[in-house]
Amino acid sequence: MRKIYRTISVVAAAVLTLSLSACTSKDDAAGPEGIVPPQAWAGKYPSIVASFEKNAEMEATTYGGSEPYSYLEKYEFLNTFYEGFGFSKQYDRARGHVYTLEDVMETARPKKGASCYACKTPDFVEQLNKEGVSFNSRDFEEVSELMTNSITCYDCHMEEPGVINLTLTHLTDALPDDKQYKDTTLACAQCHVEYYQDPKTIAITLPWDKGLDPDSMLEYYDELNYTDWTHPRTGTPLLKAQHPEFETYQDGIHGNLSCSDCHMEETQENGQTVKAHQFTSPLLTSMEDTCIKCHSGETKESLTAKVEAIQKPVYDRTLAVADNITKLIEELAKAVENKTKTEDELNAVRKLHREAQFKWDFVFVENGEGFHNQELALKLLDEADALALEGLELLK
Repeated sequence: MRKIYRTISVVAAAVLTLSLSACTSKDDAAGPEGIVPPQAWAGKYPSIVASFEKNAEMEATTYGGSEPYSYLEKYEFLNTFYEGFGFSKQYDRARGHVYTLEDVMETARPKKGASCYACKTPDFVEQLNKEGVSFNSRDFEEVSELMTNSITCYDCHMEEPGVINLTLTHLTDALPDDKQYKDTTLACAQCHVEYYQDPKTIAITLPWDKGLDPDSMLEYYDELNYTDWTHPRTGTPLLKAQHPEFETYQDGIHGNLSCSDCHMEETQENGQTVKAHQFTSPLLTSMEDTCIKCHSGETKESLTAKVEAIQKPVYDRTLAVADNITKLIEELAKAVENKTKTEDELNAVRKLHREAQFKWDFVFVENGEGFHNQELALKLLDEADALALEGLELLK
């Protein structure tokens, strides 16, 4: 297998911008041109690059972390949920950002086109700028030789240290005009969002025209008559949620903070305090430079216990609701096979199945494991459960 540079995104906080501008002149900050692995910056910013490389670590928390395992093996009901779709072939917990290119290349899931590389490598952006929108639909395997870097400094900085430069236009084109977001959060939001591939162009597209909440997204998808796949046994046109951290956290209790406030602890660079570039759960850090700055008087142990107390009811409720959705799928499949309901009756249940599974999935795939917005997570799970139970009642 050809060499893949294991690199990661640079998500700078405001303190990074100020610190680097204070300790480096414009000439000093100048570095390599084009897209390069972060290691190319190690001479100027050794501590930051060293923290980049820590994203290769694979560690678990009680409900999350970056230790990989098969979701399909741990949660067997997913084989029923995603039956007939690529996620039933392979679905593993994500590792750190240094593995993005390697993991998308090696997954057994089929790929619609080159746009599958959009959030995995800045080399995609380079080629998209050269070829235009048509590059999205080029054959995935055909363009693989053009992709050599995992996520790098370029993704968030365009190789301009201390300055946020967004590179993915699927985000900038979709951002609401009536709300301002912190630049460091937008850097993460380039990828940590719900999205789909446009059926005609295969371009990455965000379903935000009607709003950033799941109900608005469902309305958007329904008007577009969009579906990711049709369940082979129930005939339900289904949607697969991605990883909507941006949409979930902003109305949560920490929505006034940026992603870097919690997920990037501090380090020393050139005599200045700057943000480290290991993007990980605060539970895997000392917390002194993140959570404890606001939660004074707490300790790592006490805060970890509080975080897990928020996550546990979401985790437990997720599994409980999954049981009812699984029952709905099986009962609906029986009704289809045995022809015990009219097509109109089946379609009424299919609509409930589509909505219930999307709302459940929206919570399951969100990487905060309920912490980013517990209220929203439990609300969506309750709604998904009510929809599933309604569907089961209609099938009686």
